[in-house]
Amino acid sequence: MSSFGRRMSSFGPRLAAIALVGLAARLAYGFLADAPHGIGDDIWYHAVANGIADGRGYSDPFSSVGEGGRELFGDAGSPLPTAFHPPLFPALLALASLLGATSYDAHQAIGCALGAATVAVTGLAARRLGGERLGMLAAAIAAIYPPLVANDSLLMSESLYGLTVGLAVLAALAYSEAPGVKPAAALGVALGAASLTRAEALLFLPLLAAPLMLRGGRRWAHLGATCIVVALCVAPWAVRNSVTFDEPVLVTTVEGSVVGGANLPSTYYGNMLGAWDFKGLYASPAARDPTRNEAVQSRRWHHEAVRYARDHASRLPLIAALRLMRTWSLYPLDPRDKVDFAVAHYNHIRALEWLSLLTFLAVVCLALAGWQVLRRGGAALVPLAAPLVLVGIVSVLAYGDLRFRQAAEVPLVILAAAGIQRLRPAAGA
Repeated sequence: MSSFGRRMSSFGPRLAAIALVGLAARLAYGFLADAPHGIGDDIWYHAVANGIADGRGYSDPFSSVGEGGRELFGDAGSPLPTAFHPPLFPALLALASLLGATSYDAHQAIGCALGAATVAVTGLAARRLGGERLGMLAAAIAAIYPPLVANDSLLMSESLYGLTVGLAVLAALAYSEAPGVKPAAALGVALGAASLTRAEALLFLPLLAAPLMLRGGRRWAHLGATCIVVALCVAPWAVRNSVTFDEPVLVTTVEGSVVGGANLPSTYYGNMLGAWDFKGLYASPAARDPTRNEAVQSRRWHHEAVRYARDHASRLPLIAALRLMRTWSLYPLDPRDKVDFAVAHYNHIRALEWLSLLTFLAVVCLALAGWQVLRRGGAALVPLAAPLVLVGIVSVLAYGDLRFRQAAEVPLVILAAAGIQRLRPAAGA
């Protein structure tokens, strides 16, 4: 066997070993974290998945209909359909529930496994970009990088979102090397899966697919193939939603609550600047006059948010900046406040959150160096830049949230690995 063949045959097992380390790190974090705590998205995903397995369909786990049409808390009554979050992550958890893995811990472990798969995909994407050494280094960083580990461990859709974004980056890099309809369709599958995990992934069509395919060659047919595949992935869910709620709903009904909770006195002037206020959202006029139709409720919150933002337009530049700063761990200015917020709102482990802040800063600095290395080497950087831009747009339009940063973590890790490669020769000199 040639030396190239030996290297290729050894890459897979080494990558798998690193992914197993990543799985162990995520399982340990999930075991040590204070979760579940309260009624959050993690409980929502867990309960919806078990409801699907029990034959209740994709229904609200916190509300149901009792005798005489009375609304009940919980699932004791007839199910109320929901589209509050996209369907792919609960659907994966439901498959496990059908096999008997119905506990919170079992579902949490599935998220950890998805995170470990993200480690492997990160390594594959980095190898395609800069060779096996870069692939191994990027996978090693992803395996133990605290921001990724935390997001993958806490039964949130971010574990699947990171994987699908990583697959999209990998598919985009493959397309840039050998453009064609099939690679374009493969990118469409990855983007379709990402969109059914988090709705903002639809922005990858203008931010990633269009610049990649229309640059130079103007490959409209390839872009069309990607868009068609994404549409085929999303269409069944969109049709179901629109029929269920009697008005157009593309992926989710969450948009109204997102902007509703981000445009309030507490988030413009109070102690939640640039963040999202759960209590404020459910004390709003729209919440005091609830409806069982999620699309209608979302529209009411959206109207309230637009009206509030318009009435306080002079604050928008500052609030937009603070939203962006929150997502990128630049606000609050006091690191102790950052740690307190992450522990209180995301169930992060306090001691490890300090390490998370330090490693994130290190990864960003290394990524800046890595960007210069790859740019000078002529590497395709659109697949790495698009997730960073998407995170910025979502933060400015919605609110500041560490979870939004998940889409950017895989590109940041790859760029940081390239930065380390640049520094290592200097260190050895």
